[in-house]
This record gives sequence, structure tokens and C-alpha cells, in this order.
Amino acid sequence: MSVFSERVKKLRKAKKQSQIEVGKALGKSRESISKYELGEREPDTNVIALLAKHFNVSSDYMLGITDDSEIEAVDNSKFFGRKLSAFESYLKNDNFIPYLQLAVIMKDS
Repeated sequence: MSVFSERVKKLRKAKKQSQIEVGKALGKSRESISKYELGEREPDTNVIALLAKHFNVSSDYMLGITDDSEIEAVDNSKFFGRKLSAFESYLKNDNFIPYLQLAVIMKDS
């Protein structure tokens, strides 16, 4: 049994889902999920991505490249600088949105 097949089965059981439920979420049959778990069928890249997204893990984890199942968050401040990150958090603030909407209305009128 491959690392991929073991991890599909482990993640499915951890999420307490049947093969039917996983197949339905991915647009695949129960038989396809079963064959992935048994190592009888090799997944294509789309299936790997779908499974990783469904189980909220990285495709590297699914393939056994890493044992870390957590997806690392990207720190935007490293890419864009602190000022831009601070501005982004300001725009995401729910208290700011009404003021932004008002500014758009005032601009349009």
C-alpha cells in the first residue's frame, strides 16, 4: 500500500466520511475512492488536488513528500512590507466597510 493510499483512507476516517461521501464531494464514484485507498488506481494531478483541498492538507502531504499535514499560512508582510499588510488588515476590518461604502456613494453622486 502506498503512502498516498494510506493517507486517503486515514484522512477519510478522521473526517468520519464514507467512500461514497468523499466520492460525491469530488465528483468520483465510491469505487474510485476504494481503488485509491487500496492502491489499485493511481490518481492524476486533479484528483490529488481535489483530495488535498477536501481534507484541508497539502498535496505534498497526500503524496508523502512531507509528514506535516498542516498547511502553512503565507506571511504577506514578507512579500509586501508592513505598511501594505497594515493597510490590508484595515480594509478587512468590518467597522471600516460602512465608511468605504459611503465614500463610494459620495463619489458616484
